[in-house]
Parts: sequence; structure tokens; C-alpha cells
Amino acid sequence: MRDFLITYFVDKEMKVSGLRERMTIKYNNPNPLFKKWLQEWLKHSEENNLGNRSALSKALESLEKYPLPIQSARECIILEGFGPTICEMLEKKLIKHRNGQEGTNQHLPAAGSAVEAEKPQKLKRNPSHKSPKKKRTRKEPCPAVIPDAKKKETEEPLVAIMSANMFQIILLVDTQETKGKTKKTVDATLKELDSFRETYEVRHLSVGDFAWIARDASGSELVLPYIVERKRVDDLGSSIRDGRFHEQKFRLMQSGIPNVIYMVEMYESRHLGLPFKTIMQAAMNTNVHNGFTVKITDNHHGSMLYLSVLTKMLRRVFAEKILVECPKANLKEFNLSDEFVSLMNFAEFNTLSSKTRDMKVRDFFALQLIQLSGLSVDKALAIVRIYGTPKLLLNAYRDCRNQDAAKNLLANIKYGKANRQIGQKLSENIYEFYHNIRPS
Repeated sequence: MRDFLITYFVDKEMKVSGLRERMTIKYNNPNPLFKKWLQEWLKHSEENNLGNRSALSKALESLEKYPLPIQSARECIILEGFGPTICEMLEKKLIKHRNGQEGTNQHLPAAGSAVEAEKPQKLKRNPSHKSPKKKRTRKEPCPAVIPDAKKKETEEPLVAIMSANMFQIILLVDTQETKGKTKKTVDATLKELDSFRETYEVRHLSVGDFAWIARDASGSELVLPYIVERKRVDDLGSSIRDGRFHEQKFRLMQSGIPNVIYMVEMYESRHLGLPFKTIMQAAMNTNVHNGFTVKITDNHHGSMLYLSVLTKMLRRVFAEKILVECPKANLKEFNLSDEFVSLMNFAEFNTLSSKTRDMKVRDFFALQLIQLSGLSVDKALAIVRIYGTPKLLLNAYRDCRNQDAAKNLLANIKYGKANRQIGQKLSENIYEFYHNIRPS
């Protein structure tokens, strides 16, 4: 992108003829550091399809038109497209940049130019200009050549952008995890968390039992990419028997939260619903086939201790990151090394994960498939990625050259992280279930 050649005027008293002549100083890229950082952030935002592209683009365009070196990142608030969040991001970046320079900071140049600022070109005399009545200095630029500068009234970005260390991370506890409905009743979960002096809030979660949000001073809430489903071992056995196990896993996988922790809490009971070995095998399959992290704890105290330690770890990990609000449809793969992290806001997360939300035919089809014996969530999702509706699958069966081809139609579809095939037996079972249904 070409550099703008900006001109502003200063008066200089000339000894020749005792007259003042107006001098022209031309700055080529007066704030290269701020421009460079905005370009880097905008490029990252465009590559990852983040929601802050428009705000960064407007800020960069406004900065490129501004003719003077800026003394402080916070002064950018006078420019169009700069909100408090972007100014704070630049200020923190500038502080880190200056701390890395040799010597003291007492004689540093203007903030936006710093050590990389380009020197102004040589002064050129313009004898045709008369001396102005009011003297203007370099600190009083002529408003006529700053069309985008305005008072400290600027539009906020349409999406939440949280600067590093400018937000609080809070553990959310689902209301179903607590039993106390009055002040006199203290729930065991809350009592344990209080003993660890943990910051938490109890609210309804559409999916999962524990999650984490980042909240800034404006009240914006972004959901961190971690969620916990806690199952006492006897409840896990019951959920496997009545079908809740697969349905809950399906909703967790569709929640948009990439890191799902399946916590299995040991509990001494003679009524587990299923053999203990079967329950543990189901939990391990959740790790192997669904990619969930399975954490087995000795008791309820161990579960709450794990949550407290994990909460403190997440605070350390995310403290220096910049969090950007992003719709679920545009979320990118989470990487701990990224400086920018795109996250859903809490309202969207809770709405899209709700059981009563408007589900697509694809979702209903997947839920129908997982009711069949041997059809796990990841297998069902692999099928609906190719055949999004029952009608599409039935049409595919109809187009097969013979019955054997129809029975093997789904056998080679790969599922899960291990890219295993669904297999002939399961493909045949699905065909037997659907082959008598005729599309309308």
C-alpha cells in the first residue's frame, strides 16, 4: 500500500527582508508502527475470517490519512474508526515495543513513529504564500488538511474485542449442578468452590455442566473454548441405558466448543445400571472416537479441585491474549499459541445449544441415526455430511445398481479423527432400517 505524502504548514521567521515565509514539511508515513500493527492485525483477521475486520480496516484507513505523528496511542480516539479497544491494543503493543528498546524512554520520538519513523523531507520555500495572521505550530495542525479527525465521539466496533488483561475469566456452574434453592441450603458443589475461593456464577447452561466466560468492563461475555460435562458413574450408566448418553455427546460436539472434558466421578453404589466395566469402556470410547478429554476423579471433592485448578490455568493462558467475538459459523480451530482468539458470545452459545432451538433437518437426521444400535455420534455426523437428509439417503439407495451395492453404500465412509470406516455390517443394518421407506 503506497504511503501518503501529507503536508502541513508551520511559520518560520526569516531574516531575509524581515518577512515570515510559510514553510511546507512533508511526512511520508508519519506513524509507521501503528500502521504496521494495524495491517498485521487486519491480515490475521482476514485470514481467519474474524468479526473485527471492518473495525480494523476503518481504523487503518483513517490513520493513513492523518498527516502528523501521534504522540500516544490513546490520542487515536480522535480519528474515525478508532474505539477505546483498538486504542488500548495499540497502547499495550507500544509499551512492549518501548520496553524492548535499549536505553531509557525519556527521549523517544512520537508514539506512532518511534524508532522506525521516517524523517521529514527537506523544507521547501513557498515565497508566494503570505504570512498568516495567526501563527500555527507543528502542534496545531491546520484542520483543513485533516478531514477525518473529529472530537472524542467515535463509533464502537460492532463486535466485542477484549484487550489482554482487560477482562475477567469466570467459571460458570449450571443450575442443574446445584441443589440449594434457599439461602439456608448450601449446595455441596458451591461449598467446595467457596473453599477454594473460586470466582464463579450459577446460571442455566444449555449444554454441559461447567464452562468459562471472559467478561470485560462493558459487560460483554465471550465463551472460552472449554466445557465440562460431569457424570457420576451411576448416572453415566443410566444415561447409557436410556439413550441420553449419545444425545448429550451429540449436542456437545455441535456446541462449537472445541475442547470437551468428560468428567466421570466415582461413587460407591450397588446400582450402576450397567456393569462397571461396560461403563468405563463407554467413557474410554468417548475419548477415542469423539476426541473428548476423559477425566476420572475419585469423588466430588476431587472433581471440584480439578475445576479450580483448571480455572486458574485458563486465567494464566488467556491473560495475554486478545479475544475477538466471532459467530459460531466463522469460528476457526483454536490454537494456544495464537495472539488473537475468536470466541462466541455467551448468548449465541446458549441459544444455539438449546434443546428447543430451531433444528435443521440434518440435526434431526443425525439424532435419528444415533438411536440405531452401533451408530455413534461421530458415525452419524459422517453420514449426514454426505447425505444431509433421509430423502437424500433414500434416493442414493434407489440409484444403486443392485441390492448388494445399496447395502454397502455407507461402508467406506470415514468417521472420527482416526478416519476409520463405518464398515459393511453397520452399513447393511442402516440399509435394512431404511430400504422399505420410499421418498415422496
